[in-house]
Amino acid sequence: MLQNIGGFISASRLPNQVIIAFTQFITGWILLELPLENLLDYRFIALVLSTQMIAAAGYIINDYYDQKIDMINRPSRVIIGVKLTRRLALVSHLILNFTGIFIGFWIDPLIGLIHVFSSFLLWAYSNQLRRLPLIGNLTISTLSGLTFLIVSIFFRQQSTVVTIYSLFAFTITLIREIIKDIEDVKGESAFGCQTIPVVWGIPGAKIAIYLVSLGGVGLLGIFLYSVQNLGLIFYFMFLGPFFLWFVYMIYKADTRNHFSMLHKACNLIILSGLFSIFILF
Repeated sequence: MLQNIGGFISASRLPNQVIIAFTQFITGWILLELPLENLLDYRFIALVLSTQMIAAAGYIINDYYDQKIDMINRPSRVIIGVKLTRRLALVSHLILNFTGIFIGFWIDPLIGLIHVFSSFLLWAYSNQLRRLPLIGNLTISTLSGLTFLIVSIFFRQQSTVVTIYSLFAFTITLIREIIKDIEDVKGESAFGCQTIPVVWGIPGAKIAIYLVSLGGVGLLGIFLYSVQNLGLIFYFMFLGPFFLWFVYMIYKADTRNHFSMLHKACNLIILSGLFSIFILF
């Protein structure tokens, strides 16, 4: 029982759940400039919890379907069938999804519909979409951006800044997902997955990363121009050498360890983007 509890916590990606809660809180507090009492309201807390449940269910079902692939790519980190039984993984996925959707409809029918859409996409991604070139990557990237947008939808407030941060999350997640596909190309090709590096080769996948990165630079320029914040301009200038190193390493990378390092670097870029929100405050 204790092993299954530990497996459930690992499969649901507890650190990522903390980041989701943090992201949605600062979206409301700083980007939408809402008073704290609005963010401590039980309905907003329910929104965050239900979003976490949908996300956790998605992580679990993805591990469930990817068990054989993960046995090739990262055997020491396989959870389903080792730390958490396959039956409990499916039960956990169903309970989390239905509970998250129920809470969503309870607080706002529109949020409930978004949760239904998100949970279906996460299941479809794990079952089939992730095995298709680009479509799976776009699916996860869209859901990542929705983490910001759902807060605006909940409070019925339109915000250009929230939209730009949502697009930033979409862009960097898309880059990270392509890098992850390169990192896992051995296992995915063995099981017939038609991901970008399998179909286009690693050089083709690198070109896709560069194209998406150019789009991200364009978004960053639009964002900095729209907010006219000197602190943010200096902040991203300070991070400039790191971004240049990242681009250079994509060009040089040719081993699984290199792409694993770039995968972690993407997570740092995401955290740097979240930190930049405080400069707006």
